[in-house]
Amino acid sequence: MKFLWQQVLGIVILIFLTLSLITVRMESYITSKIEEERQDQLMDYGRNIVENNFSREDLYRASQLLASENILIQVYLPDGRTIYPSYDQRNNASLSQEDLNQLNSNEVLGFRTIQRIQNDGKIDQYLTVYLPHHDVGQFPDGFISLGAPLDDLQDQLAQVRQNIYWTSLAALVIGIAITIFYAYFQTKKIHQLQAVTQEITKGNYQVQVDTSAKDEFGDLARDFKHMAQALQESKEEIKAQEDLRRQFMMDVAHEMRTPLTTMGGMTEGLMNNMIPEKHRQRSLELIHRETQRLTRLVNENLDYEKIRSGQYHLNYVTIQGQSFFEDIKAQMAVKAAAKNDQIQLNIEEGLVLWGDHDRLQQIIINLVTNAIQFSENSAIELSAHSQTDYVEIKVRDHGIGMDAQELKKIWERFYKVDVSRKNTTFGESGIGLSLVKGLIDAHHASIEVQSQPNEGSQFIIHLPHKPSQVVAVDPKDGDQ
Repeated sequence: MKFLWQQVLGIVILIFLTLSLITVRMESYITSKIEEERQDQLMDYGRNIVENNFSREDLYRASQLLASENILIQVYLPDGRTIYPSYDQRNNASLSQEDLNQLNSNEVLGFRTIQRIQNDGKIDQYLTVYLPHHDVGQFPDGFISLGAPLDDLQDQLAQVRQNIYWTSLAALVIGIAITIFYAYFQTKKIHQLQAVTQEITKGNYQVQVDTSAKDEFGDLARDFKHMAQALQESKEEIKAQEDLRRQFMMDVAHEMRTPLTTMGGMTEGLMNNMIPEKHRQRSLELIHRETQRLTRLVNENLDYEKIRSGQYHLNYVTIQGQSFFEDIKAQMAVKAAAKNDQIQLNIEEGLVLWGDHDRLQQIIINLVTNAIQFSENSAIELSAHSQTDYVEIKVRDHGIGMDAQELKKIWERFYKVDVSRKNTTFGESGIGLSLVKGLIDAHHASIEVQSQPNEGSQFIIHLPHKPSQVVAVDPKDGDQ
C-alpha cells in the first residue's frame, strides 16, 4: 500500500474512532439532560398541583392545560390503587413496596416507566414521577403522578441522535478531505526526496533540494543536500587523486626508466668490453649513482606508507644544532651549485634539537632540495632559533613561489607545484613534501608555508623542546 493511502487510512480510522466516542458520549449526555429536564418539568407541575390543595375540578383543568403536552395526571391511595381519573385498577401504580414506603414517608419518586391501558385497549408507556400529598380536601392521603408518553421523549431523542449522526458524518467527510490533502502534501515531499535520491544514484550530485521546510522533512532535505555536497567533493577528490596517481605512475616510470636505461647501457658496455679502460671507473660511479637514485625513490614511498599506517618508529636523541645544519649544507652544496644557488646559515649558537636525527635531517634536506629545484641564481636561507616552547626552523628561497590554490595542495601525495618542471635535474617525484608533513606530525611538530608567486617561499617549522620526562607512546601518536 502506498504511503499516501497508509496515512489516509490511519488518520481516517483515528477520526472515525474519535467521532464514534464523541457521538456516544454526546448522545448519552443529551439523553440524560433531556430526561432530567423533563423530570424536573413534571415535578414542577406536580408540586404546583399539590401545594394548591387540588380538587377534582383543579385536576380536570390542569389536565386540559397539559393535554397539549400529552401529560397524564393520576391520583392514588397509599397502597397504590388509582382513584383518579377513574377507578380502573388496571392502571394502578404498579410500584414496588419499597417505592410505596418511600412515598408514604413523604418522599418523591423520579422517573418510573409504567404501562397504561387506554379506553380503546391500547397500551402506552409513560415516564412518570410521583409526589405524596396530605389533606387536600376532596382526596384522602396518598400520592399523585404525572406521566409523559415515552414515545414523545423517544421521538425527541431520535431527532437529537439524527442531528448528531449527520454532524459526525459531515465532520468525517471534512476530516477525510483534509487528511487526503495533508497526506498528499507530505507525500509530495517524499517524492521530491525520492527524485533527488534517483539523481544521486545516477551520479548527479549537483541536485537542487528544497530545504525551506522547518519540519523533519526539511531536516531530511538538508541532510540530503549535505550528503550530495559531500559526495560531490568526494567525487572530485577521487578524480584529483586518480589524476595524481596517473601522474605519479608516469613520473615513477620516467624516473626509473632513465636510470635503468643508463645502468643497462653501462652494464652492457662493461660486459662486452665496449667501454675503454680509462672510462670504466666513471661508468661504475654512474651506475652507483643511478642505483642510489632508484633506492631513494623506493625508500621515500616506503617511508610515506609506514608513517601513514602508524608503523614508523622515531629514535629521539639530543642533536647539536650548529653541526646538524652545517652537515646538511655540506650535503646539499653540490646540488645548490648546479643551480648557482648559495645556502646561507643563520643558526643560534648552542642550539639544541630534540628528535630523530635521521628523520629531521630528511625533513630539512627535502625542504632544501625543494628550494633548490624551484630557484636559480639566488640565496637559500636556512635559520634556526630557540623559542619558549619550541625551536623555530625556517627554510626560505627566492624562486618561483606559489599561489593560494597551489598552497592548499602541496602536502598532497604525488602533487607537484609546477608540472612543467617534472623533468628537472633532480627528478623529484612529488613524494617529498607529503613525507615531510608526515614526519613533522610524527614529531608532534608543526609546519606552515608562506609564499607569493615570483617572490619565493618560506617553510616554518616549530619543533618542540625536549620534555622534562620522555614517555614512550604509540608511534601513531608521535613520540617514542
